[in-house]
Amino acid sequence: MLVDTLNAIVLAFAFALILAFLFLKLRLSVLTAFLCAGLLVGPSGFNLIKDPHAVESIAEIGIILLMFTIGIEFSVKKLLAYRREVFIAGLLQVVLTLILSSLLYLALIASNIKVAIFFGLFISFSSTAVVLKILTDRGELNTPHGRYIFGILIFQDLTVVLAMLLLPMLADESLTLSEVLFKIFKAFGVLAILLLLALKVIPILLELVIKTRSRELFLISIFLTSLGVAVFSHTLGLSLSLGAFIAGLAIAESEYAYQTIAEVKPLKDLFMSLFFITIGMLLSIPVISQNPLQALITLIFIFVLKTIVVFLVVYLLNKNLRTAFLSSFYLFQIGEFSFVLLLEGGKLNLLSPDVSQILIASSALTLFLTPFVIGVADKMTDRFLKIFRAKHKDLVRREHEKPHHKHIHRAIILGFGICGRNVARALKLLDVPYAVIELNPNTVKRYRKKGEHIFFGDATNPEILTRYGIKFAELLIITITDPVAVRKVVKLARELNPSIFIITRTKFIAEIDELLKLGADEVIPEEYEASIALFEKTLRYFKTPINVINELVSDLKSEHYEALRTEVITKLKKVHPEELLKKLTFETYLVKPGHPLVGMTLRALDLRAKTGATVIFIRRGDELIVNPQPETVLKEGDLLVLIGSEPQINRALNYLESPYEGMY
Repeated sequence: MLVDTLNAIVLAFAFALILAFLFLKLRLSVLTAFLCAGLLVGPSGFNLIKDPHAVESIAEIGIILLMFTIGIEFSVKKLLAYRREVFIAGLLQVVLTLILSSLLYLALIASNIKVAIFFGLFISFSSTAVVLKILTDRGELNTPHGRYIFGILIFQDLTVVLAMLLLPMLADESLTLSEVLFKIFKAFGVLAILLLLALKVIPILLELVIKTRSRELFLISIFLTSLGVAVFSHTLGLSLSLGAFIAGLAIAESEYAYQTIAEVKPLKDLFMSLFFITIGMLLSIPVISQNPLQALITLIFIFVLKTIVVFLVVYLLNKNLRTAFLSSFYLFQIGEFSFVLLLEGGKLNLLSPDVSQILIASSALTLFLTPFVIGVADKMTDRFLKIFRAKHKDLVRREHEKPHHKHIHRAIILGFGICGRNVARALKLLDVPYAVIELNPNTVKRYRKKGEHIFFGDATNPEILTRYGIKFAELLIITITDPVAVRKVVKLARELNPSIFIITRTKFIAEIDELLKLGADEVIPEEYEASIALFEKTLRYFKTPINVINELVSDLKSEHYEALRTEVITKLKKVHPEELLKKLTFETYLVKPGHPLVGMTLRALDLRAKTGATVIFIRRGDELIVNPQPETVLKEGDLLVLIGSEPQINRALNYLESPYEGMY
């Protein structure tokens, strides 16, 4: 059995490696390569792996580690900050999808209400593993649509408990409604207790392990924590992924969070790759070829219903068309938990084998299409927005509030997070009139009350930029984190006002050139800010002259951080004092009570002429005298700091012991 499993894993990774290499050359998603690899090695392809379940259980470790790392990155404080996206958007999405899909099933397919509810539960869930992986890779987790997508997915994971408890009731087992409700409350009570225990116990255990200074023990403790809490969660009736997420939340508040991510990430990526390969194996070409019309109708039904529901929910809460469109395109697929639900439903005879196969095939196809759909989501969103705005001009005007005055602002800030607020403070100090355009309505309300010139709007809409004075502004500062939106805004702003000066932030250095080509004047990459600080601190540590440091930093910026000019490096080597400084010796000498030095001036001492060494500091109590003057009088308790070569220091120490003898 073990050999069969290892053979399956080797074959899966061999095909994945070849396809991933080809897909990268073609600039296609690696995720799609893994899905294709699964299709080729699975029952629908070359049938090299006849039993996908041989690798399925191992691959599930990838989901556990993914949710564990996401839990670390989203601390309890951050999760509470996302309460609107999790508990309101998530609740509305699940409930509306469940109700609408159940009603449509009753109207179009069959009149069995219990099967209809099961069908509604089945399509309510989206793929946490696939979507969060793509969001993270694209750097969109903290964008407006990323927040809603994350919130909805987390709520869906919480709903897993409810769905599993409803299945026995739908199968006509001897459970009353009160018993089911009791089990639901019990499950959520268990969830709360598990979270509290994790928050209290896990940081203490990690601290004990850290004190051993053993990397091996730390690594074992991480896996014990993530997998252990996940298994314990599953034992209590919750999902494995939810347990792993809770374990991550517990570590998020500790000082070991980032080290934990660094240790887990390589293995997480490995197991996640295997998980996506197993998803590819689920795609049944024979079932689709035998029932092409049914599979296509099911696929279209799932896509249309889920995108409409997510769009309505996000637009209702966010009032932004772009965020709503993007969120709907990201969440159209069926989730991995739905397959578990389908297997349980089959055991309870809720669905016939034929219907189950159609649902599995259609659902696997949605997962297979997800990277492609997300890849074109921005272009599709732009097209929909053009059509929508053309046909509903009045609605679009109401989508964004009108400014409260017609004052022309010299500067416009996009986004009002920490960066945006700091920029606003700077402009206030300079007494420069500015306006802020922000996509989060709660942020707008909060800071409007504090007197900020902040307005709600989507800056990727040219009408909004025009309305808030882009054509007359001198400066545009873009602080938003959505990379696609940043590119659109830079391009639009440059077209609307060719003379405006545009400063923008970006997450990665690789994006700088494209933003400059689109029209940005200054691009500040986040990862560069850390690297340039390290660069400068390193040079300072090795005593590099400050003017050379400034020149090197300037050179890095002028070359867009790609390379240093050869002539500057040559100059650095010539002036670098590190080797010279190694030949110098520092020593200290204490002027004791009654010593002949007490009352003597440095001029009279004439230390440098007599020995070659120099007094560069005098420590006098709490006072530090830097580069003391010749007229400085030495006092009892003075600590002299000397510099010179080793022979010079030795001569100086001998001279200081008997200064009057050395004078003659």
